[in-house]
Amino acid sequence: MSVLLTGSTGFVGMEVLARLLRDGDEPVDALVRGSDRADAERRLGAVLDGLGLPDEHRSRVRAVAGELTAPGLGLSAGDTLRLLDEVTDIVHCAASVSFAMPMDEARAINVHGTRRMLELADRIAARRGLRRFVHVSTAYVAGRHRGLFAETDLWTGQEFRNSYEQSKAEAEELVRRRGDRFPAVVVRPSIVVGDSATGWTPTFNVLYWPLRAFARGLLRSVPARPDGRVDVVPVDYVADAIVHLLRERPDVRGVVNATAGADALTVDRLVELACTALGQERPVLEAPDDGLAERSSEAARYLPYFDMEVVFDDARAREVLRPAGIAPPALESYFDTLLDFARRAKWGKAPIARAAALSPPPPLPGKVAA
Repeated sequence: MSVLLTGSTGFVGMEVLARLLRDGDEPVDALVRGSDRADAERRLGAVLDGLGLPDEHRSRVRAVAGELTAPGLGLSAGDTLRLLDEVTDIVHCAASVSFAMPMDEARAINVHGTRRMLELADRIAARRGLRRFVHVSTAYVAGRHRGLFAETDLWTGQEFRNSYEQSKAEAEELVRRRGDRFPAVVVRPSIVVGDSATGWTPTFNVLYWPLRAFARGLLRSVPARPDGRVDVVPVDYVADAIVHLLRERPDVRGVVNATAGADALTVDRLVELACTALGQERPVLEAPDDGLAERSSEAARYLPYFDMEVVFDDARAREVLRPAGIAPPALESYFDTLLDFARRAKWGKAPIARAAALSPPPPLPGKVAA
């Protein structure tokens, strides 16, 4: 019996892997891109080195060389047979999260890769039964939808900002179609930031890009409405939700929005937090315009997520997760932790491993540097 995990070298997948190894006893098969098993083991080994787990935990994970974009997931015949015989649960975290990727490339990974994972799940279910299939999506399958976006919603006539949003929506549709063949659940996080206790993150995009620009005094105006919503959740909440739905609630099907929901901060409140933490004067909030891309490709990529008119309905998440003590903390409670870590990591230019972040040094005095 084992859990098959994709995306273990990615941000959310790493945190899921850490919890599977720390809190359970089942073997974990990690599907890792690699030319062969040795290559996959090297990549996985680098991840495990950074996680800070004891050797006895590491011994339970096996690297499986594969490729989401290849027929049959690029698996060897031997690995395919072993997975068919041993896998009881699948967690599909792997995806391209690039906002700038051409649509055909995004689909190759996010849509067709998901299709191949579902085909493997079908084979396992037919052979010996599949206990659970957890698919990690994004709340931003909502695209430019306005108003409440329910966990039962997918296609509402929305337009999409980029290939990431659209390809993840199309991937969700594939999971929906397989919903009667095995117990499948879709987890939709919103903007995922660092760990709420340590601030740890290997990626500094979306929320971090405008914060860094603001810290450097480069963002004197923000194209966003003061009452726009910025839905942010820490990676520990998202990973806890995924593992809980995998292990404790295989009965839950459909979609769970792992979001801040109605508690998401407004742009006005986020700006207030940033001004206080970064020691900067308040920027001007102005109406978005079509010339943003001409001024900065990064601004055009990330700032639209600060002018949202959608509220993600997280009623199901509250019902399923909160009784187990799993709930997103208020951003105000860990905002300074995120910024302290970002400064220590020099906003990604001096990466810090998760293991090193588990016992962070005390915050440095003064304002956060750019």
